[in-house]
Amino acid sequence: MPANARWGELLVGAYHQRVTGCEVVSYNNRSEEQGNQMESDLIAIDNDRSSEGQHIYVCEIVTHLNGGLYSGTPDEEGWWMNYSNTAAYHSSLETLWRKFLDSEEYAKQAFPGAESYSFQFWAPKVKGGKTDGPLIDGLEALSTKFEEETDEELEVIINRGYTERIEDLREEARGDTSDYGSPAFRFLQILENLE
Repeated sequence: MPANARWGELLVGAYHQRVTGCEVVSYNNRSEEQGNQMESDLIAIDNDRSSEGQHIYVCEIVTHLNGGLYSGTPDEEGWWMNYSNTAAYHSSLETLWRKFLDSEEYAKQAFPGAESYSFQFWAPKVKGGKTDGPLIDGLEALSTKFEEETDEELEVIINRGYTERIEDLREEARGDTSDYGSPAFRFLQILENLE
C-alpha cells in the first residue's frame, strides 16, 4: 500500500489510474522548499504520447463520512465568512482555499512544462442537501474564486458526483482481473467479480 495514503485517497488514485489513464499517481506530496508547508493529497500525471504533453491532476480529498470537512478557527476577514454562521464551515472553506492556492503554485513550479492542470476537490459526503446548502454553496464560491485568482478550473466532486465517479471505477473493475498495483482498485475487483 502506498506510504501514508488513506483509503479515500487510494480510491481517487485508482480512479485516475484506471479511468483517466494517468501513468503516475503520487500521494501526500510535500514541497521540499524550506519553510513551505504545502501538502497535496494526490498528484496524478497523464502523459499524452501523441502530443508529448503532460496533464497534471492535483486533488484534495476529504473522506469524512459524517459530511463535515475541517474544523478550526477561521480568519474572520475572508470571503468564506459569507457562507453560514458555522465556524467549521468557515474553517473548511478557508482551509481548502489556502490548500488549493498553495497546490496551484507548487504544481506549476514542479511541472512547469505541463500542457494543462486540473484541480479537484473530492468528498463522498458534504453536509447540506444533495446539491445545495451553505457549505455546498461555499464550495461553489471557492471554485469560482479559485478560477478568478489563478485562471485554472477547480472541479468540486462531492456527493452524487463522487458516487458517479466511483461507480465508473467499479464498472472498470467488473470483469477485469489484472493486478495494476492499486490496492483500492484490487479491492473493488474482488467485490465486483464475486461469483
